[in-house]
Amino acid sequence: MSVTNMAQAAVTAEAVKASPGETGLSSAYSKDTALNRVAAFIPSEAVAVYLALWAFIDPHEPVAKWTVFGVGLALVFAFYFLAYLQRRRAVAGPDGPPARSLGVTLALLLFAVVAFTAWAAAMPGNPFTQFTDQAVKIGGGAIIVLGVLMPRVADVLGLSGT
Repeated sequence: MSVTNMAQAAVTAEAVKASPGETGLSSAYSKDTALNRVAAFIPSEAVAVYLALWAFIDPHEPVAKWTVFGVGLALVFAFYFLAYLQRRRAVAGPDGPPARSLGVTLALLLFAVVAFTAWAAAMPGNPFTQFTDQAVKIGGGAIIVLGVLMPRVADVLGLSGT
């Protein structure tokens, strides 16, 4: 589950506690946003570790920023590989869940790498600011474009329901 999906679940739980007639949700938050659609491809564990590691680095040190980005990207690969192995192991026989093919896993991994890179670039103080002052704007623009394209490409490729 992505971080944004978890946040939406928490807000929805709060809305259920609201008094009758109040939803507790703003209409803007309950809508599917570009960030939500892109973040859905990124393992939430990789995002959590990436954000936690930012607390331990000097924000003015480019090598530290690139190291944290590299760790986050490596975790995206690791979590997809582990999920693939877990899914294959779960197949007990003809009645078991269908194994996700390696091709589908690699396509989703590619989506996750692109999504993680765009998401990281949209964060303030990201390592890409070493190349241009506009890195956050470029990352934000990439999130908008990918938020429109990625779900549709995934649907065309038959990756949405996997």
